[in-house]
Amino acid sequence: MEWVVLAYIVITLVLAFILREDMPNMSRVVSLRIEGASIILALWLAYRCIPCRFTYLARYCAQLWMLSLWYPDLFEFNCCMPYLDHFIATWDQSLFGCQPALLFAEKVSSPVFSELMCMGYVSYFFIMASVLLFYFFQRYEELEKMTFIFFTSFFLTYIVFIFVPVCGPQYYYEIVGVDNIAQGTFPDIGRYFLDNTQTQYNPGWKDGFFYKLLVFTHETGERPIAAFPSSHVAITLIMTIFAFKGNWKFGGVILFLFILICFATVYIRAHYAVDVIAGCVFGLFVYLMSWLLWLLLFEMKK
Repeated sequence: MEWVVLAYIVITLVLAFILREDMPNMSRVVSLRIEGASIILALWLAYRCIPCRFTYLARYCAQLWMLSLWYPDLFEFNCCMPYLDHFIATWDQSLFGCQPALLFAEKVSSPVFSELMCMGYVSYFFIMASVLLFYFFQRYEELEKMTFIFFTSFFLTYIVFIFVPVCGPQYYYEIVGVDNIAQGTFPDIGRYFLDNTQTQYNPGWKDGFFYKLLVFTHETGERPIAAFPSSHVAITLIMTIFAFKGNWKFGGVILFLFILICFATVYIRAHYAVDVIAGCVFGLFVYLMSWLLWLLLFEMKK
């Protein structure tokens, strides 16, 4: 698990060095990686001194928490590159004849449905934690394999996000104007975020509990990044596979939440509809790649 994170640290450090002249917060990028490597070393030493389930769980939980820091860090790379939302929005228009992210919440504005969508979106964090805890308590012998595949899939997704900057409809629509979007005009925003900041607007029932929880999570960690493919969809699909491998009833619950997430990402304008399709395909791809990497690195050595 930690080797995957260290590999990501090295790869992104090299890339940051290449982009250093355009990167506004190079010191922040470097300090985060020093912090990440230090946490890995400290918890690995703790595990070597006290090798038990709970020190391993501490290692996993620390890396899970670090994901919340690696995610906004992607912005430091994306703001140096031209954004590709005009391509993705054009694909949506060509495939569906409209912008589903623009029309979904407008056509279905019921408070109950809004809360269902917001609940589905924020359940992403519950899904990751619940699958972890299930394997920790019920299938501990498979926990290391699960965590390796999970983190490898996550960081492969992050690497794609670095090279495919897409901010998503919640930012793009506001920047270029909803009128342009409705008319099928999708301007190129280039490196807009290198010199600008932009708040996002999430449609839905503003008095709802889950809507407020969604806004809170966005205010604490959301950035104009990582829309294509949808990591919410890709990672939740992988967690659904693990849940079904563990228990069919548990898998059924996670599958229901996965379906909600597929719709919710478009409803709250976090993603274009094609991001969801790409997330399903990419999720299967990175799962298989991570599984094969596990076999090559560990299983075949036995």
